[in-house]
Amino acid sequence: MSVLLKKSSYFFFTHLATFSLPPLFMLLTGKNRGVLAVMALWVPAWLSSSILWSERMESYAFLRLLPATDRRIVRLKFGLALGFAAVYWLLMTLLIRATFGASPEFSGYTALADLTCAVSLLLAGGWYLFSWRFGPNALPAAVMVFVMAVTRSTWIVDVRAILRSSGIEPIAPRWLAEGPGILRWALLAAALGAYYGLMRLAVRIKEKSEATIS
Repeated sequence: MSVLLKKSSYFFFTHLATFSLPPLFMLLTGKNRGVLAVMALWVPAWLSSSILWSERMESYAFLRLLPATDRRIVRLKFGLALGFAAVYWLLMTLLIRATFGASPEFSGYTALADLTCAVSLLLAGGWYLFSWRFGPNALPAAVMVFVMAVTRSTWIVDVRAILRSSGIEPIAPRWLAEGPGILRWALLAAALGAYYGLMRLAVRIKEKSEATIS
C-alpha cells in the first residue's frame, strides 16, 4: 500500500503546488491580500484535478498487483483526499488569521474557506464514485470541464477587483460568516459525516465493479 500512497500523493502534491503557489507568492509579496479568496475558491479545482490524474495513472493492472483489498484501496484514496483537504484548510485558516487578525474581514474569509473545503470533500467523494462506477476513461471530460469553469470564472468575474472595491462581503457566505461559531463546526462535521457515507458507498461500488470485471 505504500507504493499506492506514494504514487497518489505525488499528484496531490503537484496539483496543490500548481494551484496554490502563485497566489501564495502574491500574498507574501504584499501585492494583494484578496488573493486568499482565490485560493479558497480554487480548492475544488486542484482537488478534482489531483483525483483525475491519480485515477488516470493508476491502471487496473497496477491496482490488481497490490496486496490489498478494494476496501483498503478505497479507504486509502479517501483518506488521502481528506488529509490534503484538511492540511490546506488549516493552511488557509492560519494565513487568514495572520493576514487579517481580528478584523471584520477575518470571519468572511474564514467562512469562504470553510465552505469551499467542505464542498470540496463531497466533490472528491463524488469523483471517486463516478470513476469507479463508469470507469476512469469517463472521468477526464467531466473533471476538466469543471476545473476550467472554476478557474476561468474567478478571472472572468475578476474576484480580485471585487475584493479591492467591496471587500470580502459580496463573496463570503453571510449565513456562515455572521452566524454563531458553532455553525462553522457543524458544517465541517456534516461534511465529514457525508464524506464517510460516500466512502462506504464507494467500497460497495468498487467491489461490485471489480466482481463484474472478473
